[in-house]
Amino acid sequence: MRLKFLAAIGLAATLYSCDDTTTGIGDFVADTDEITASAQTFEATTKTLKYTDLNPNGVFSRTSNAYLGKFTDPDFGTYTSDFITQINCTEDFEFPETMQDIVSTTLELSYSSFFGDSLAPMRVRVDLLNREIDDDGEDLGLYYTSYNPEDFYDKNEEALAEQDYAVRNNSWTDEEIDSIKSADGYYPPLVIDLDKAKKAKGEETFSAYLKRKYNENKNNFKDSYSFIHNVLPGFYVHNTSGEGSILYIGNIWLRLKVSYLMESSSGKVDSLVYTHIPFAATNEVYMSTRLSNTGDNLERLAAETHNTYLKTPAGLCTEVKLPLKEMYEALGNDTLNSVSMSFTKYKNISENSANSPYKMGTPQNLLLIRKSEVKNFFEQKQTYDSKTSFLGTYSSTTNSYTFSQMNRLISQIFSDMRTKKEPAEGWDEYNTLVLIPVKTETDSQGNTIGLSHDLEVNSAKLVGGEDGEKIKMEVIYTKPKFNK
Repeated sequence: MRLKFLAAIGLAATLYSCDDTTTGIGDFVADTDEITASAQTFEATTKTLKYTDLNPNGVFSRTSNAYLGKFTDPDFGTYTSDFITQINCTEDFEFPETMQDIVSTTLELSYSSFFGDSLAPMRVRVDLLNREIDDDGEDLGLYYTSYNPEDFYDKNEEALAEQDYAVRNNSWTDEEIDSIKSADGYYPPLVIDLDKAKKAKGEETFSAYLKRKYNENKNNFKDSYSFIHNVLPGFYVHNTSGEGSILYIGNIWLRLKVSYLMESSSGKVDSLVYTHIPFAATNEVYMSTRLSNTGDNLERLAAETHNTYLKTPAGLCTEVKLPLKEMYEALGNDTLNSVSMSFTKYKNISENSANSPYKMGTPQNLLLIRKSEVKNFFEQKQTYDSKTSFLGTYSSTTNSYTFSQMNRLISQIFSDMRTKKEPAEGWDEYNTLVLIPVKTETDSQGNTIGLSHDLEVNSAKLVGGEDGEKIKMEVIYTKPKFNK
């Protein structure tokens, strides 16, 4: 017993020395004879939430990546993804002065990875938007995954392009694909011919349209605003048939093949040459992914009470109810040196997932945040601060996510509550947190500088649930001399 007590003191002292923001009544006294260090365990309760219960608009998806495809999972149901994108035009862009023609135009979707069956036959459709989207930061609803694309295009209009594809492009050998992937991190792109349909009907092609708009007024191409408002409002890219794969798209290019004249060996400008001019979808223009989960699978899983689930994108998350009232009554006047908790992952979701040839990934990072603060956190592009929001990384060694330094949050709540019997908003305002899978953005030194919703196909089944095993909260606290 004495050994356990001394160990608790040692750990508390170590943790305290690493965290100079710890708050609480009393000061930590260096002389161990003047303090009492103890450890206590509390229990938190968890349950599964649908993302739409957390936010009816879905998830905030203001990212530089796009997702395209459809996949049905026996556990989670059918998931579809498509996107709207604008194309950027660089400042003061000009075609070659001696341009003869825009020979062809393609939309190229470069994907770094995918989920599902690489051979599944799919069909993609590209529609022109019928109105401009001014991304001035005022309408944040544009970036939620539940937006209605019919607000921006006419589904009854003829498609600009349709094309069959599979993730594995059989026009490339395995060796060529491996070489391309190792060189720049991307598979050979999905290349969509934007002229083919119009050319077959003898109508003005998209390339001819671009050339006409340039000849009418070169200022239409002077910057992205002019280009979007006078030439190309954007594209809606979506699947019309097939299922079995999801593309994770990192780069989108509008690529123009242009012919122009240059000086020949005779000294005359009469030599016809060709070049490719790329226009990119960039962070300076609008792009947003629409996500849809259909079927009653999510409802059924959310109703389970002996465990909880995480499912991305825009599927399921886990609510965490902290025993703050109990903790406050027991430790409200003490200094909390460390509060930690872990969430253990089951090996498989079910027998279906264990036997599936297309295994979902495991969410690598979880954000733990107050339920009431989720909306503002993502809309304002905040990052975790280990004070009111916390980041837990999956450990394959322990098969769990661990959150530490939660003493900062709980100590602050206790400080707010010392003058009242309970929060004015009710304890739930403080008790309730959520676990949300996220992707991290890092700087050149590897420091996390931003978080966004995980929009890849990942899932986890966690120990917990309202009627399942409780989540242990390990608390180390100290009682200063005058508070013994």
